[in-house]
Amino acid sequence: MNHLPLLRCWVAFVASLAVMSAPQPLRAADSLADGFANPPAQTKPWCYWYWISDNISKEGITKDLEAMARFGFGEALIGNIYLTPEYGATTAVGKVKVLSPEWWDLVEHAIREGGRTGVNIGLFNCPGWSQSGGPWIKSEQTMRYLASSETHVTGPAQFAQKLPVPGEQFQDIAVLALPAPEHDADTLAAQSPHITCIPASVDAGRLVDGRLDTSVAFAAGVSFTVDLELAEPFTARSLQLYPADHPFRAEIELQAADRDGAFQTVRHFRFDRSNARTDVGFIAQAPVAISFEPTTAKVFRLLLTKVTPG
Repeated sequence: MNHLPLLRCWVAFVASLAVMSAPQPLRAADSLADGFANPPAQTKPWCYWYWISDNISKEGITKDLEAMARFGFGEALIGNIYLTPEYGATTAVGKVKVLSPEWWDLVEHAIREGGRTGVNIGLFNCPGWSQSGGPWIKSEQTMRYLASSETHVTGPAQFAQKLPVPGEQFQDIAVLALPAPEHDADTLAAQSPHITCIPASVDAGRLVDGRLDTSVAFAAGVSFTVDLELAEPFTARSLQLYPADHPFRAEIELQAADRDGAFQTVRHFRFDRSNARTDVGFIAQAPVAISFEPTTAKVFRLLLTKVTPG
């Protein structure tokens, strides 16, 4: 009996909440719908507005801003860039040099036209894709990348030698010393495998000679097969392939022969070293490295297809 009033009060309380709170979600929903139909100005998207290779004019600025306003852009961020043929430039260089009086006059025109069209105007802090370019930047102040060199030492011993410098204008960051993993030197190349290539190559032995200054050439557009046969079964867990000086890409399948001599696929991967520019990767000839489950075999095969030059 004592529970009934409490239950009735709880039900009544819920009912009264429903009546009192019903209008609020409706108002929120209406406001949300209105916001989608008529977005406030502060929600308009902005865009990069590149002024390319000094090709700038008042007529072009006006047409650009009118088009931006027509498509709903609320802000344009001006960036001055200078394209060269290696970056796909196909137009001639213009006459309006950055920071010249003519350039400042066009910036003022852009700001006035932005006010007229409703497009806010912003500026990059200085030229360059990453906003860090300009003739005032010295070489030691430019953006950097990490490079490294590696020296193997057999111990125990006291080591006192000058380490190789990985590149010009090198600035030392750190020297790290660590024990090499067990079996680190136990590589396929160290097993002196017998190499067979299809199509045949008289330089096949260079593939596993452990040197980065030698290479093997093969024709683009033709499938290329490399068989590596060992005297004893070898357990592999990873593979590194180093590109030569000629950029290319290919689909590669790593296979291993079972006890019956039938080849089974271990891993399929893409080798892509088709672009040697440093803005893609600062080590242009970095190896392509893959890992896979431990695989034991006496014969491994690399099958290269869809080979295309860079």
